[in-house]
Parts: sequence; structure tokens; C-alpha cells
Amino acid sequence: MRLLLRGVLALVALVVLSNLAQAQFGILQQGLDAAKGKKEAAPGAQATGAKGYDTAQTFTNAARKFSYTVPAGWRLESGDPTGERPVFMKPGTTWSFTLHYTPMNADFPAGASVAASLKQSQGEVKTGKLLDARRRDIGDYKKKCGTIGWEITESATGGGGSHQRIIWQGYDGQNFYFNFNTAASPAQFEAAKADLRAIQDSITFCK
Repeated sequence: MRLLLRGVLALVALVVLSNLAQAQFGILQQGLDAAKGKKEAAPGAQATGAKGYDTAQTFTNAARKFSYTVPAGWRLESGDPTGERPVFMKPGTTWSFTLHYTPMNADFPAGASVAASLKQSQGEVKTGKLLDARRRDIGDYKKKCGTIGWEITESATGGGGSHQRIIWQGYDGQNFYFNFNTAASPAQFEAAKADLRAIQDSITFCK
């Protein structure tokens, strides 16, 4: 019975640690709760087989003033591509792309959140959890629709072994938090990398 209790407590501790992997401190907690989106399991655990787009497709979100381009061969799996939570995949693969955004409090310290999150991510590069972590601002933050943010690239084991991701996260001038998540299984990541990179690089704000 004691061994069973220890096992249960260990499992609970593991779950808690996973959920707090991106936690920071104090006033940054609200933003970090939103940032937990990057720790959610990426879509694409199962490959699909239907035909994708014949040519690259660009979609625009008029509400938050951003756009992005999905490569030829991909398709929309669910959601509205001009909305908040679309899911795209490349049929026959585990390659995937999704995004979401959420408003923060007006007084939320976005700049401090980005700095703290980037610092933690750079520490995870040293431990081998991430391959890369860098500051990446998109557009002009002072125009209210530009963003400040950071980008990470997971190692093959950084996503728990089931997926490997390139993720950009950031905040716009109205304190909306954004998460753009591109992923593939570790076995397919190198083959997928050019497409995942192209999606991330296509993201623009203030358009």
C-alpha cells in the first residue's frame, strides 16, 4: 500500500512539474499560464491521407491584423483559417501547424514576460531540451499591431519523444498573447523542417 501511494504521489508530482515547465514568477504568472499552450500536445499524432492544397495559401486574421502562409500540399484539418484555432496538416505525414491567441490584462508586463521566458528557454538550450531559443519581434510593436516575442526549437527529446516543435510566442501592443505552433514527429522533423520554417517566417502583423 505504501509503495502504491508513493507511485501515485510520484505521478502527481510529474504532472505538476510538466504543467509548470514554463512557469516564471509573481506578476508574470498570467502570461505564463497562457504560454502553457506551447506545452500542449501538438496536433498530428496520426497521419492523414487526403489531398492538400495545389498551391501555397495565405490567410489573414482581420481581427488581430496578422497573416500567414501554408505551403502547397498541406490542408486545413479543422477550424477557421482566418480565426483563432485552425489546425493544418500535410496529408500522409505528422507535420502540423496551429495557432491561438488570448487577451491579457491591460497592465500585464509583456516585455518582462518575454524577457523572462526567453531567459528560461535559453537555459533549456544548455540542458538539451531545446535546440534554439531566440528573441523575435514581428512588425512594429509601437503601432499596437506589431509584436514582441521569442521563438524556440525543441530537440528530438524535448517534446517528450512524440513530437518536435518550432514555436513562436509573443504579445501585441494591445496585450494579446499569441502562440504559433509548427510540429512533426522527431523521425520526420528534419524532412518537415523547411515547411515548418517557411510557415513561421511567413507570419506578418500590421497587414
